Amino acid sequence: MTFVMGCVDGSKVTDAVCNAAVWSAQRMDAPVMFLHSLEHEHLPMREDHSGAIGLGAREELLDTLVELESQRAQLEIKHGQVVLNAVRERAIAAGLQQVDTLQRHGALTETLAELEAKTRLVVVGRQGLAHESFARAIGSHVESLIRTSTRPVLVVAEDFAMPKQFMLAYDGSPTADKALDMVAASPLLRNLPCHLVMVGENAGSLDVAKGRLVQAGFSVEAHLLSGAYVAGALVEYQSSHAVDLTVMGAYGHSRIRQFFVGSQTTNLLQRSLTPLLLLR
Repeated sequence: MTFVMGCVDGSKVTDAVCNAAVWSAQRMDAPVMFLHSLEHEHLPMREDHSGAIGLGAREELLDTLVELESQRAQLEIKHGQVVLNAVRERAIAAGLQQVDTLQRHGALTETLAELEAKTRLVVVGRQGLAHESFARAIGSHVESLIRTSTRPVLVVAEDFAMPKQFMLAYDGSPTADKALDMVAASPLLRNLPCHLVMVGENAGSLDVAKGRLVQAGFSVEAHLLSGAYVAGALVEYQSSHAVDLTVMGAYGHSRIRQFFVGSQTTNLLQRSLTPLLLLR
C-alpha cells in the first residue's frame, strides 16, 4: 500500500498541505499519511564564560540547561502530536476513510527516503516554521526534497484550492515525455482541462504531445511561448490564464533542467502563483 504523504509542522501552510493531501488522495483513491519530523538544532553559545563562575555554579548551570533541553524536546513532541491529530481529524471530516499519522526524529529528507516504498506522492509546504515570516522565502527542506526525492512532489503555498485546470510545461525532452506519460496514466489530473505550454520553437513536438494527451482523454490547449527566461514566461502564462496548478518534469537535460538545478528553482517557487507538481 502506498500513501499520499503530507508533511506538516504546524506552520501557516499546514492547512494548505492538509487540503492538498486530501484532494490528491481523493483523486487517486489512496490513503493519506501525515508526517511530522522532529529535527533538533543545537546552537553553540557565542562566548564561553565558564571560567567566570565557580565550579558548583557551572555544574548547576549545566544541569539546568540539560533540563531545559529535555523540556523543549517534550514540548516539540507534544506540539507535533497536536498538529497530527488536528490534520487527521480534518482529513476524516473531509471524507477520507484511511488516514494515518507518523512522528519521526530526524531530517525530513532522510525520513522520506526511508518511507519511499510506502510513498505515492509527497505534499509539502513552500515555507515551514523557520521561514513563514518571510513571504518570498523558500524552506531549505523544499529544495533538498526536490533534488533528492524519487517520488512526485506537490509544493503548496499558504492557500490551496481544488484545481479546476492545470498547466503542463513541456520541452520535448525525455524527462518531459516521461512527465507527460505520468499525467496521462494517473487519475490525479483526469478530467481537468490541460494547458500544454512550451517555451521554445519546436512546434512539431508540441503537436505530438498534445495528441498523446487528447488520446488519453484530456481536453488540451497547446501554446508555444517565446522568451529566453523560461520561468518568467511560465509565471506570466499562469497569471493570464488563471492556471490553478503547474505540472513539470524535474531534472531534464534541457532549458527546463537549467532552472531546476540552478538558482531559477528558487525563483520559480517564489514567483509561482500556483501549486507546483514536480514529476520524476
